[in-house]
Amino acid sequence: MTRRYLSGCLAGIVLLLLSLNVWAQSFNATLTGSVTDPSGLPVPAVELTLTPVGTGVPVRVTSGSDGLFSFPNLQSGEYELRASITGFKEFVQRGIHVLSNQVARVQVKLELGAETQTIEVNENVSAINFDNAEVKGEISPQNIQQLPLLVGGITRSAVAFAKLLPGVTEGGGSDGRQFNVRVNGGMTMGDEATLDGVSVADGALGQSGIALSITGHPWSPEAIGEISLLTSNYQPQYGATTSSVTTGVTKSGTNEFHGSLYEYHRNTALNARQFDIARRPQDIEQDFGGTIGGPIKIPWLAWTDRKKTYGFFNYEQFIRRGGVTAPTVSIPSLKERAGDFTDWRDAAGNLIPIYDPATTRRDPNTGDFIRDQFMGCDGRTPNVICPSDPRLQSSLAKQWLRYLPTPTNGQPLNNYTLPVPITGNVNSDTILWDMRIDHHIGDKDRFFYTQHYYASEANVNESVLPKEISANGYRKPNTNNLWRASWSHTFNSHLLFNLNLGYNNIYSVSNCVGKDPSVVPKISGVVNNNLPPAMGLQDFESMGCNSEFSQTRPAYIANALLSWVRGRHTFRFGGEYRNQQVNTTEYGNESGSFSFNRLNTGLLGVNSGNSVASFLLGAVSSGSLD
Repeated sequence: MTRRYLSGCLAGIVLLLLSLNVWAQSFNATLTGSVTDPSGLPVPAVELTLTPVGTGVPVRVTSGSDGLFSFPNLQSGEYELRASITGFKEFVQRGIHVLSNQVARVQVKLELGAETQTIEVNENVSAINFDNAEVKGEISPQNIQQLPLLVGGITRSAVAFAKLLPGVTEGGGSDGRQFNVRVNGGMTMGDEATLDGVSVADGALGQSGIALSITGHPWSPEAIGEISLLTSNYQPQYGATTSSVTTGVTKSGTNEFHGSLYEYHRNTALNARQFDIARRPQDIEQDFGGTIGGPIKIPWLAWTDRKKTYGFFNYEQFIRRGGVTAPTVSIPSLKERAGDFTDWRDAAGNLIPIYDPATTRRDPNTGDFIRDQFMGCDGRTPNVICPSDPRLQSSLAKQWLRYLPTPTNGQPLNNYTLPVPITGNVNSDTILWDMRIDHHIGDKDRFFYTQHYYASEANVNESVLPKEISANGYRKPNTNNLWRASWSHTFNSHLLFNLNLGYNNIYSVSNCVGKDPSVVPKISGVVNNNLPPAMGLQDFESMGCNSEFSQTRPAYIANALLSWVRGRHTFRFGGEYRNQQVNTTEYGNESGSFSFNRLNTGLLGVNSGNSVASFLLGAVSSGSLD
């Protein structure tokens, strides 16, 4: 009965794994190799001890009957290997560096002698991949720290180094916001990226992992220990891609406290003037922060003979201040707002006629549509709408026109220059922090938790018009989160289990500048009057922002991987679960969008009409309401 029950459980587990996606992630490294005597024969039962230089927490295995050994579930970093057995000198190899996702090999060659004698080797493992056909590029910790990564419009991201690897091409904005990457000619927006064993993809599908790791969740160079770019023939657990997989691992704390302070500064005074530009545009950028990492020695809880806990924290802030300008735009003149269009003239000074749409009729001789020109109250003043006209008296346009400033010159167009310069975009003030806690229980279990937080502060497009009728919106701080929790258990040197849990989310909000229901212009009968209707006037500055939204894009991800080493072969069994969502609350066009053109107060084929006159009369050319 017990045997049947166990068989049923195993079958259930297999079915569960088969029902999940098969690309479970594992970013841990493995150090494997063989032990031989001076004649090249394998030496069994050799005790091998691998010690990470940073934490000093050793892992021990024994070579098998064939002399083979394996250290699975290793963090990337530097290690020291010791091998000892009676009748041979102790073997010590230092300077071993392993990278994430790497299966590194080392050859232990013992020499006859007393155990008190030592053979010391200072050599790294071979960079050649002997285990599979996987092709990948590495950005080592040394490269991340030593290569320059300039401040260029956005928060720095170590993933930008990917463009240095063979086969990677990119295009887009000079500030890196549009990182349209192709790897070995693969599809754009199809590459994958994982951080600490879990994909960074949020609820919005069809994203580039590299682009998302530069603009959505920047990987701070101060917090990332290593980056790999898998470009072809990668293992089955990396199947969610059409071109490549970028993998990153955050830094961990060590036995000793280490910290750093940094600042990168860019200033207009230090920039060279570009060719054919009279003045250097203002460009002030600062990227600054600090890191600290070390042991967390809480007696009985986090630091005992069997328990070791380490922490690492990074804080980074980016500030940018761009240049300012005083744009010149077109707004209705004071006379036009009252229905007087005697200043509406062409370049030659000729009056552009304004026609009354209420007089539209067919010409009995030609069959064309004709209209009467506005002639004022006395019938003798061309282009003047009589103030007593009922349409002018009841015009809704007055709600918008009352907020308009006074033109700064007498031209019909391009007649208003802002008295105070503004920035087209009050740029990115961003905050980023990373936290990682590692907890070791003996040499069998390792837990870690990481959290990545990124917030881009208000991105305000300043408007040339007063906020009550501004067509501009702004973004409140976008908050992006990545949470990771991982457990690795080593049953023995041949069997390893790894479980990763992840949560990704991008939260964004966009609001109108003039969101004040008590003062915004209103149109009766629309769905919502909390936002000003959007008014588009041909030849003139648009008015009204009528759309807002908030959006969350959470993704809940879990993956598990069981690795079994059998001789020179490694078998992997696992699966992954993803729940990706896009939750949007949008107030779009509930107050309406309306357009006014010249034709509604003009004639076909004739230079005539004025969109402001159409606006005053309520002669809409098109409109929509959601």
